[in-house]
Amino acid sequence: MSGSPSSSSNSKRTQALLLSALVFPGSGHFLLGRKTRGCLFLVPALVALVLVLRQMMARMDQVMAQIDSGALPLDVQLIMEKVERLSANDGPAMTLAVGVLVACWIGSLIDTMLIKP
Repeated sequence: MSGSPSSSSNSKRTQALLLSALVFPGSGHFLLGRKTRGCLFLVPALVALVLVLRQMMARMDQVMAQIDSGALPLDVQLIMEKVERLSANDGPAMTLAVGVLVACWIGSLIDTMLIKP
C-alpha cells in the first residue's frame, strides 16, 4: 500500500537522508523532528566549516597579495603550486577541522538511517 504509515515514514527518512547528504549534516534530523540530535551534528560541522573556510580565505588573501604586488605572475600553474605549498603548512588544526566535518557528515547519515520511525 502506498498510503501506509511505514511507506510514509520511509519516504520521510529518504528525504531526511537526502537533506543530510546534500545540504548539511544534521539537517535531515530537523525534518524528522529530532532537533537536538540534528544540532549534535550540525553545530560541530558548522564550526569546522567556518574554520576551514577561514583558513582557505587567509590562504587566498596571501596569494592575491602576491599577485597584486607582482611577486607572483598571473600564471595558473604557478598559482596552483603556490597554493599547494601554502596548503602543506596548514597543520593539525586544519586536518582536525576537515576530519570533524567529514565525521559529522557520515555520522549524520548513519544516525538518520538508524532512527526508528
